[in-house]
Amino acid sequence: MSIHSVDDLKGVRNGAAIIRRLRWIDDRLYWHGSFRRSDMVTRFSLSPQQASADISQYQQIVPANAVLDPSTKGYVRAEGFQPLFLKDAFAWMRQGRETGDLSVLPCESVPIPARRADAEIMMALIGSYETRTALSIRYQSLTSAEPSQRVICPHHIVDHGPRVHVRAWDDRRRIFTDFVVGRILSAEPEPSYPWVDQIADTLWHETVTVRLAPHPGLSATQRAVVEREHCMHDGEVAVPVRKAMVLYFLDGLGLLDAVREGDGTPDATRGVRCLDAAALRPLLPASGPQPQDHAPRA
Repeated sequence: MSIHSVDDLKGVRNGAAIIRRLRWIDDRLYWHGSFRRSDMVTRFSLSPQQASADISQYQQIVPANAVLDPSTKGYVRAEGFQPLFLKDAFAWMRQGRETGDLSVLPCESVPIPARRADAEIMMALIGSYETRTALSIRYQSLTSAEPSQRVICPHHIVDHGPRVHVRAWDDRRRIFTDFVVGRILSAEPEPSYPWVDQIADTLWHETVTVRLAPHPGLSATQRAVVEREHCMHDGEVAVPVRKAMVLYFLDGLGLLDAVREGDGTPDATRGVRCLDAAALRPLLPASGPQPQDHAPRA
């Protein structure tokens, strides 16, 4: 069988493994400019013959990407190199750390306190969604001194960095809202309650465009670097966000208070400001505890 593209490999025996190795070749050439057959042998525990076969396969698909350097007996990135796969520098660095590749610049994540998400609670949420059976939960909110009993119909898990929420219909408030998974103390099926489908969650299905621009207090060169950092065009970037997630989007950028209480312009050290404060404010809680204790306004 003649192989002319990555898609052609998907139907062959061990195709997925071959594609992983071709991706490594492509990434290695892109990020480092060269590799040797022995690098592949070490990285994937291959025989030299299999490594040679993979290199030949890569060159068959993209013949202009790599050339053999006789002096090092390695392959170097060709001048006309065109990536075969999408590139993600952080994924490459994480992979290097996980595999112990000392040639890859290390990437360290900032530690955050672990947030509890009990396996039994997650099992209950997954089972509830799969069977479309409501859940009776005991929930401890930070806005109430004591736990409350709620009936919910979950439809999405939302991972907001250190916080994990479940988006669900809340029978008590008669709205779709967010619950911090770690604050669900117990969960039991409630088959007598009619399932409320996510199609009714308009704030989840509707999006709003959030426009960001450099902070007006920055110098010309500072504005230029902020535009570059945030991939802005003509001085701004537009990000489509679910209305139900605007709260967390702004909180993650450090813009929540600036939008909720002002014109969307925070301290200049944030680098960016929000151009749509007035339009976004109705989607936010007025004030109070941390964002994870609020739901966007219905």
